[in-house]
Amino acid sequence: MVKKQFFNQLIKLVGVLIINGVTAPFMLANEAKLSQVEGTLVKEYKASAKVQARIDALDEATRQDYYDYLYTVKRAKQLEGYNQQLSRLIDSQNEELTDIAKQLASLQDTEEAALPLLNNMLATLTEFVARDLPFLNDERNQRIERLAATLTRADLSVAEKYRQVLEAYQIEVEYGRTVEAYSGLLNIEGQPDRDVTFFRLGRVALYYQTSDGQESGQWDRTVQGWKTLPEDQNWAIQKGIQLALQQTVPELLQLPLGDARVSNARPSGSAMERSSAKGGIQ
Repeated sequence: MVKKQFFNQLIKLVGVLIINGVTAPFMLANEAKLSQVEGTLVKEYKASAKVQARIDALDEATRQDYYDYLYTVKRAKQLEGYNQQLSRLIDSQNEELTDIAKQLASLQDTEEAALPLLNNMLATLTEFVARDLPFLNDERNQRIERLAATLTRADLSVAEKYRQVLEAYQIEVEYGRTVEAYSGLLNIEGQPDRDVTFFRLGRVALYYQTSDGQESGQWDRTVQGWKTLPEDQNWAIQKGIQLALQQTVPELLQLPLGDARVSNARPSGSAMERSSAKGGIQ
């Protein structure tokens, strides 16, 4: 039994040796081939990796070029619209320049027509002031002198000269709608100058009264001079002065006019302040 077991083991051992002796050369040969194949595969993998990297780089560059193209197309459309808008603006400006050129061409004709008109307006105003009631003579004459100097200035436009002439006319018109009391010197030929209070009732009448209230007078348009009023008119003149100075409440007054008629005048309670006082006529 023991011999039989030993014999079997011997046979197995011999079989193993035989098998190993036969397969060993083949295994060594396959191992060399495997190493060679592995090296080839590694080289091909590295080459493929390089190729893939180049493909990825080209893909990224292509994608960036595509985005750049889209942005360029968008900017081109924006610039086209902007250029069209600029073209319309230029056309509009050219039309404005043409219109301005026409206006400049007619400006000389306008000035040639306006300047004589302004001179005539000034002459009319000067004559009107000379024939009007003699109130605020210095102020009004100085205004006319300034206007005359203004019309000869080359540094002022025709529009500015016209504005100043119209302003002077408006001031004169305003005198006809207001009452005013102010202090001044009374000049009567053959008499010494006296300090009096003048009372202007619009452009209807001009009066004066001495500081003691004992003498009153009125400008007579007929004789172009002052005439003394009866003493019974002193109270009415004094009341009118107080109304103009806003020193009393408004009330009806009987004041003499130039043609000896009696006028019922009611000065307004509103006033425009100046060195004296001025109020409106109702």
